[in-house]
Amino acid sequence: VACSYHLNTTSRAMSLSLSSANTYSSTAQNIALCAAGGGRPKTTPTLTLFRRYSQRRRRGFPTRSSLTSDTFSDVNDDERKRKRAVLKEKLIESCRGTYRGAVGFSNDREREDIRNAKEALETFGAEEKEEEKDWMRNRLNGRWKLIYTTALDVTGLLVFSVPPPPLPFFPPPPIVVGDIFQEFKTDAKEIVNEIRASVPWVLEEKDGVILRVNATYKGVDDSSINSKKALELVFQEAVVSDVRISELTETLLAPAILPRSELNQRALLFLRDFEVRFPLFGRAARAMGGSDENGVSGAAVGRYEFSYCDEDVLIGKATGSQGIFIFTKDHQSQM
Repeated sequence: VACSYHLNTTSRAMSLSLSSANTYSSTAQNIALCAAGGGRPKTTPTLTLFRRYSQRRRRGFPTRSSLTSDTFSDVNDDERKRKRAVLKEKLIESCRGTYRGAVGFSNDREREDIRNAKEALETFGAEEKEEEKDWMRNRLNGRWKLIYTTALDVTGLLVFSVPPPPLPFFPPPPIVVGDIFQEFKTDAKEIVNEIRASVPWVLEEKDGVILRVNATYKGVDDSSINSKKALELVFQEAVVSDVRISELTETLLAPAILPRSELNQRALLFLRDFEVRFPLFGRAARAMGGSDENGVSGAAVGRYEFSYCDEDVLIGKATGSQGIFIFTKDHQSQM
Protein backbone atom coordinates (compact mmCIF):
# COMPACT_ATOMS: atom_id res chain seq x y z
CA VAL A 1 0.00 0.00 0.00
CA ALA A 2 2.80 2.38 0.87
CA CYS A 3 4.51 1.63 -2.39
CA SER A 4 1.36 2.27 -4.40
CA TYR A 5 0.81 5.58 -2.58
CA HIS A 6 4.33 6.73 -3.39
CA LEU A 7 3.91 5.68 -7.00
CA ASN A 8 0.67 7.67 -7.34
CA THR A 9 2.22 10.77 -5.75
CA THR A 10 5.24 10.55 -7.97
CA SER A 11 3.14 10.16 -11.11
CA ARG A 12 1.00 13.18 -10.22
CA ALA A 13 4.06 15.37 -9.64
CA MET A 14 5.57 14.25 -12.94
CA SER A 15 2.32 15.05 -14.77
CA LEU A 16 2.16 18.52 -13.25
CA SER A 17 5.76 19.27 -14.18
CA LEU A 18 5.19 17.98 -17.69
CA SER A 19 2.07 20.17 -18.12
CA SER A 20 3.98 23.24 -16.88
CA ALA A 21 6.83 22.47 -19.22
CA ASN A 22 4.41 22.08 -22.11
CA THR A 23 2.79 25.46 -21.26
CA TYR A 24 6.08 27.32 -21.21
CA SER A 25 7.34 25.51 -24.29
CA SER A 26 4.17 26.39 -26.22
CA THR A 27 4.55 30.01 -25.14
CA ALA A 28 8.16 30.06 -26.30
CA GLN A 29 7.19 28.44 -29.61
CA ASN A 30 4.46 31.06 -30.19
CA ILE A 31 6.86 33.91 -29.53
CA ALA A 32 9.44 32.36 -31.84
CA LEU A 33 6.86 31.92 -34.61
CA CYS A 34 5.81 35.56 -34.26
CA ALA A 35 9.42 36.74 -34.47
CA ALA A 36 10.02 34.58 -37.57
CA GLY A 37 6.94 36.01 -39.28
CA GLY A 38 4.82 32.98 -38.67
CA GLY A 39 1.77 34.99 -37.60
CA ARG A 40 0.35 36.18 -34.31
CA PRO A 41 1.07 33.88 -31.38
CA LYS A 42 -1.69 32.12 -29.60
CA THR A 43 -3.06 33.92 -26.58
CA THR A 44 -1.92 32.48 -23.28
CA PRO A 45 -2.48 33.75 -19.73
CA THR A 46 1.16 34.72 -19.45
CA LEU A 47 1.12 36.74 -22.66
CA THR A 48 -2.18 38.39 -21.73
CA LEU A 49 -0.80 39.66 -18.43
CA PHE A 50 2.41 40.80 -20.10
CA ARG A 51 0.50 42.73 -22.80
CA ARG A 52 -1.78 44.46 -20.29
CA TYR A 53 1.15 45.56 -18.18
CA SER A 54 3.04 46.84 -21.25
CA GLN A 55 0.00 48.79 -22.48
CA ARG A 56 -0.49 50.42 -19.09
CA ARG A 57 3.14 51.50 -19.06
CA ARG A 58 3.06 52.85 -22.62
CA ARG A 59 -0.16 54.82 -22.07
CA GLY A 60 1.19 56.43 -18.95
CA PHE A 61 -1.49 54.85 -16.79
CA PRO A 62 -0.36 55.01 -13.16
CA THR A 63 0.63 51.61 -11.87
CA ARG A 64 0.39 50.68 -8.22
CA SER A 65 4.03 51.58 -7.64
CA SER A 66 3.71 55.01 -9.33
CA LEU A 67 0.65 56.23 -7.39
CA THR A 68 1.72 58.83 -4.84
CA SER A 69 0.08 61.59 -2.82
CA ASP A 70 0.96 64.12 -5.55
CA THR A 71 -1.22 62.22 -8.02
CA PHE A 72 -4.29 62.60 -5.82
CA SER A 73 -3.43 66.22 -4.91
CA ASP A 74 -3.37 67.16 -8.60
CA VAL A 75 -6.84 65.64 -9.03
CA ASN A 76 -8.10 67.49 -5.95
CA ASP A 77 -6.64 70.80 -7.19
CA ASP A 78 -8.37 70.44 -10.56
CA GLU A 79 -11.65 69.62 -8.86
CA ARG A 80 -11.34 72.65 -6.56
CA LYS A 81 -10.64 74.92 -9.53
CA ARG A 82 -13.76 73.68 -11.30
CA LYS A 83 -15.85 74.14 -8.17
CA ARG A 84 -14.48 77.63 -7.61
CA ALA A 85 -15.30 78.63 -11.19
CA VAL A 86 -18.87 77.32 -10.83
CA LEU A 87 -19.44 79.22 -7.58
CA LYS A 88 -18.07 82.46 -9.02
CA GLU A 89 -20.17 82.17 -12.16
CA LYS A 90 -23.28 81.51 -10.04
CA LEU A 91 -22.64 84.65 -7.98
CA ILE A 92 -22.05 86.83 -11.03
CA GLU A 93 -25.13 85.42 -12.76
CA SER A 94 -27.33 86.07 -9.72
CA CYS A 95 -26.27 89.75 -9.70
CA ARG A 96 -27.36 90.32 -13.30
CA GLY A 97 -30.62 92.15 -13.80
CA THR A 98 -30.61 93.77 -10.33
CA TYR A 99 -29.19 97.12 -11.52
CA ARG A 100 -26.33 96.58 -9.05
CA GLY A 101 -28.77 96.64 -6.12
CA ALA A 102 -30.61 99.88 -6.91
CA VAL A 103 -33.38 100.69 -4.44
CA GLY A 104 -36.73 99.23 -5.54
CA PHE A 105 -35.36 97.21 -8.48
CA SER A 106 -34.62 93.84 -6.84
CA ASN A 107 -37.04 91.48 -5.12
CA ASP A 108 -36.61 89.23 -2.10
CA ARG A 109 -35.91 86.15 -4.19
CA GLU A 110 -33.09 87.83 -6.10
CA ARG A 111 -31.54 89.11 -2.87
CA GLU A 112 -31.80 85.63 -1.34
CA ASP A 113 -30.10 84.05 -4.37
CA ILE A 114 -27.27 86.58 -4.17
CA ARG A 115 -26.86 86.03 -0.45
CA ASN A 116 -26.72 82.24 -0.84
CA ALA A 117 -24.24 82.41 -3.73
CA LYS A 118 -22.09 84.89 -1.79
CA GLU A 119 -22.02 82.75 1.36
CA ALA A 120 -21.21 79.61 -0.65
CA LEU A 121 -18.19 81.31 -2.25
CA GLU A 122 -17.05 82.75 1.08
CA THR A 123 -17.29 79.32 2.72
CA PHE A 124 -15.30 77.77 -0.10
CA GLY A 125 -12.60 80.43 0.24
CA ALA A 126 -12.44 79.97 4.02
CA GLU A 127 -11.61 76.28 3.55
CA GLU A 128 -8.34 77.14 1.83
CA LYS A 129 -5.53 75.66 3.89
CA GLU A 130 -2.68 77.74 2.53
CA GLU A 131 -2.92 81.51 2.84
CA GLU A 132 -1.05 83.57 0.27
CA LYS A 133 1.44 85.81 2.01
CA ASP A 134 1.33 88.87 -0.26
CA TRP A 135 -2.33 88.55 -1.25
CA MET A 136 -2.81 92.32 -1.57
CA ARG A 137 -0.18 92.69 -4.27
CA ASN A 138 -1.08 89.48 -6.09
CA ARG A 139 -4.88 89.59 -5.82
CA LEU A 140 -6.24 92.89 -4.48
CA ASN A 141 -4.06 95.21 -6.52
CA GLY A 142 -5.79 96.55 -9.64
CA ARG A 143 -9.10 97.92 -10.86
CA TRP A 144 -12.45 96.42 -9.84
CA LYS A 145 -15.93 96.99 -11.27
CA LEU A 146 -18.99 97.08 -9.02
CA ILE A 147 -21.73 94.58 -9.89
CA TYR A 148 -23.80 94.62 -6.67
CA THR A 149 -24.03 96.43 -3.34
CA THR A 150 -26.37 96.86 -0.39
CA ALA A 151 -24.82 100.11 0.91
CA LEU A 152 -27.62 102.66 1.18
CA ASP A 153 -25.41 105.59 0.19
CA VAL A 154 -24.74 103.84 -3.14
CA THR A 155 -28.04 102.06 -3.84
CA GLY A 156 -29.87 105.38 -3.74
CA LEU A 157 -27.48 106.75 -6.34
CA LEU A 158 -27.86 103.67 -8.52
CA VAL A 159 -31.53 104.51 -9.09
CA PHE A 160 -30.29 106.98 -11.70
CA SER A 161 -28.61 104.13 -13.57
CA VAL A 162 -31.92 102.48 -14.43
CA PRO A 163 -32.98 103.43 -17.98
CA PRO A 164 -36.45 105.03 -18.21
CA PRO A 165 -39.27 103.23 -20.06
CA PRO A 166 -39.34 103.95 -23.80
CA LEU A 167 -42.39 106.22 -23.64
CA PRO A 168 -42.57 109.72 -25.11
CA PHE A 169 -44.08 111.35 -22.01
CA PHE A 170 -41.33 110.04 -19.70
CA PRO A 171 -38.56 112.66 -19.51
CA PRO A 172 -34.97 111.44 -19.06
CA PRO A 173 -33.51 111.56 -15.55
CA PRO A 174 -31.49 114.65 -14.64
CA ILE A 175 -28.37 112.52 -14.26
CA VAL A 176 -27.38 109.07 -15.45
CA VAL A 177 -24.97 106.99 -13.37
CA GLY A 178 -22.66 104.73 -15.32
CA ASP A 179 -19.96 102.30 -14.23
CA ILE A 180 -18.52 102.41 -10.72
CA PHE A 181 -14.94 101.31 -10.14
CA GLN A 182 -12.64 100.84 -7.19
CA GLU A 183 -8.91 100.78 -7.82
CA PHE A 184 -6.39 99.54 -5.26
CA LYS A 185 -2.82 100.80 -5.53
CA THR A 186 -1.10 98.55 -3.03
CA ASP A 187 2.38 100.01 -3.58
CA ALA A 188 1.20 103.50 -2.56
CA LYS A 189 -1.53 102.23 -0.19
CA GLU A 190 -4.17 104.24 -2.01
CA ILE A 191 -7.72 103.56 -3.14
CA VAL A 192 -9.53 105.45 -5.90
CA ASN A 193 -13.33 105.25 -5.97
CA GLU A 194 -14.57 106.26 -9.41
CA ILE A 195 -18.12 107.05 -10.50
CA ARG A 196 -18.89 107.79 -14.13
CA ALA A 197 -21.98 109.83 -14.86
CA SER A 198 -23.63 111.92 -17.54
CA VAL A 199 -26.26 114.62 -18.01
CA PRO A 200 -28.63 113.89 -20.90
CA TRP A 201 -28.18 116.16 -23.95
CA VAL A 202 -25.52 118.22 -22.14
CA LEU A 203 -22.73 115.67 -21.77
CA GLU A 204 -21.82 112.55 -23.68
CA GLU A 205 -24.13 109.62 -23.17
CA LYS A 206 -21.39 107.55 -21.53
CA ASP A 207 -18.58 108.85 -19.37
CA GLY A 208 -19.73 112.44 -19.57
CA VAL A 209 -18.03 113.31 -16.29
CA ILE A 210 -16.00 111.38 -13.73
CA LEU A 211 -16.13 111.77 -9.97
CA ARG A 212 -13.20 110.31 -8.06
CA VAL A 213 -12.79 110.01 -4.31
CA ASN A 214 -9.19 109.36 -3.33
CA ALA A 215 -8.44 107.56 -0.09
CA THR A 216 -5.51 106.12 1.79
CA TYR A 217 -5.50 103.00 3.91
CA LYS A 218 -3.50 101.08 6.45
CA GLY A 219 -3.65 97.54 7.70
CA VAL A 220 -5.58 96.62 10.83
CA ASP A 221 -3.41 95.38 13.70
CA ASP A 222 -5.60 93.54 16.19
CA SER A 223 -6.47 90.00 17.15
CA SER A 224 -9.80 89.81 15.32
CA ILE A 225 -10.50 87.02 12.86
CA ASN A 226 -10.70 89.30 9.82
CA SER A 227 -7.77 91.55 10.77
CA LYS A 228 -5.53 89.95 8.13
CA LYS A 229 -7.97 91.04 5.42
CA ALA A 230 -9.18 94.40 6.71
CA LEU A 231 -8.17 98.00 6.03
CA GLU A 232 -8.73 101.31 7.79
CA LEU A 233 -9.83 103.87 5.17
CA VAL A 234 -9.35 107.64 5.23
CA PHE A 235 -10.90 109.69 2.42
CA GLN A 236 -8.59 112.50 1.35
CA GLU A 237 -10.23 114.42 -1.49
CA ALA A 238 -12.94 114.36 -4.16
CA VAL A 239 -12.12 115.26 -7.75
CA VAL A 240 -14.49 116.12 -10.61
CA SER A 241 -12.77 115.92 -14.00
CA ASP A 242 -12.83 114.53 -17.54
CA VAL A 243 -15.85 116.52 -18.68
CA ARG A 244 -16.97 115.55 -22.18
CA ILE A 245 -19.68 117.70 -23.65
CA SER A 246 -22.15 116.40 -26.18
CA GLU A 247 -22.27 117.45 -29.82
CA LEU A 248 -25.40 119.48 -29.10
CA THR A 249 -23.66 121.47 -26.37
CA GLU A 250 -20.62 122.05 -28.55
CA THR A 251 -22.84 123.26 -31.38
CA LEU A 252 -24.60 125.72 -29.08
CA LEU A 253 -21.34 127.06 -27.72
CA ALA A 254 -19.57 127.27 -31.07
CA PRO A 255 -21.88 126.89 -34.09
CA ALA A 256 -20.16 125.37 -37.09
CA ILE A 257 -21.75 127.83 -39.52
CA LEU A 258 -20.33 130.83 -37.65
CA PRO A 259 -16.68 131.69 -37.15
CA ARG A 260 -15.43 130.75 -33.69
CA SER A 261 -14.38 133.68 -31.62
CA GLU A 262 -11.73 133.64 -28.95
CA LEU A 263 -14.45 133.51 -26.30
CA ASN A 264 -15.97 130.36 -27.83
CA GLN A 265 -12.61 128.63 -27.96
CA ARG A 266 -11.86 129.52 -24.35
CA ALA A 267 -15.20 128.13 -23.25
CA LEU A 268 -14.56 124.83 -25.02
CA LEU A 269 -11.05 124.55 -23.61
CA PHE A 270 -12.32 125.36 -20.13
CA LEU A 271 -14.85 122.53 -20.25
CA ARG A 272 -12.35 120.02 -21.65
CA ASP A 273 -9.75 120.85 -19.00
CA PHE A 274 -12.28 121.28 -16.20
CA GLU A 275 -11.16 119.84 -12.88
CA VAL A 276 -12.30 120.64 -9.38
CA ARG A 277 -10.81 119.21 -6.19
CA PHE A 278 -12.52 119.15 -2.80
CA PRO A 279 -10.29 118.30 0.18
CA LEU A 280 -12.25 116.23 2.68
CA PHE A 281 -11.85 117.75 6.11
CA GLY A 282 -13.97 119.84 8.48
CA ARG A 283 -17.64 119.77 7.51
CA ALA A 284 -16.92 117.76 4.38
CA ALA A 285 -15.25 115.08 6.45
CA ARG A 286 -18.14 114.91 8.91
CA ALA A 287 -20.60 114.75 6.01
CA MET A 288 -18.77 111.69 4.70
CA GLY A 289 -19.27 109.95 8.03
CA GLY A 290 -15.79 110.55 9.42
CA SER A 291 -14.05 113.00 11.69
CA ASP A 292 -10.97 115.19 11.59
CA GLU A 293 -9.72 115.11 15.15
CA ASN A 294 -6.76 117.34 16.00
CA GLY A 295 -7.16 119.15 12.68
CA VAL A 296 -5.89 116.23 10.63
CA SER A 297 -7.23 116.32 7.08
CA GLY A 298 -9.15 113.37 5.75
CA ALA A 299 -12.37 111.61 6.54
CA ALA A 300 -11.93 108.39 8.49
CA VAL A 301 -14.73 106.16 7.27
CA GLY A 302 -14.02 103.05 9.32
CA ARG A 303 -12.96 99.54 8.44
CA TYR A 304 -13.21 97.83 5.08
CA GLU A 305 -13.20 94.04 5.43
CA PHE A 306 -12.70 91.45 2.70
CA SER A 307 -14.45 88.11 3.00
CA TYR A 308 -13.27 86.79 -0.37
CA CYS A 309 -10.71 87.87 -2.94
CA ASP A 310 -9.12 86.09 -5.89
CA GLU A 311 -8.05 87.06 -9.39
CA ASP A 312 -11.65 87.57 -10.60
CA VAL A 313 -14.07 88.34 -7.72
CA LEU A 314 -13.84 90.60 -4.68
CA ILE A 315 -16.36 90.65 -1.81
CA GLY A 316 -16.02 93.40 0.76
CA LYS A 317 -17.98 94.98 3.59
CA ALA A 318 -17.86 98.52 4.92
CA THR A 319 -18.39 98.71 8.67
CA GLY A 320 -19.62 102.30 8.47
CA SER A 321 -22.54 101.78 6.08
CA GLN A 322 -22.94 98.06 6.94
CA GLY A 323 -23.19 97.34 3.24
CA ILE A 324 -21.58 94.61 1.16
CA PHE A 325 -19.82 95.22 -2.14
CA ILE A 326 -19.31 92.65 -4.90
CA PHE A 327 -16.77 93.47 -7.60
CA THR A 328 -15.33 91.76 -10.65
CA LYS A 329 -11.78 92.40 -11.86
CA ASP A 330 -11.53 94.82 -14.79
CA HIS A 331 -8.94 92.88 -16.76
CA GLN A 332 -9.15 95.27 -19.72
CA SER A 333 -7.55 98.06 -17.71
CA GLN A 334 -4.64 95.73 -16.88
CA MET A 335 -3.71 95.30 -20.56
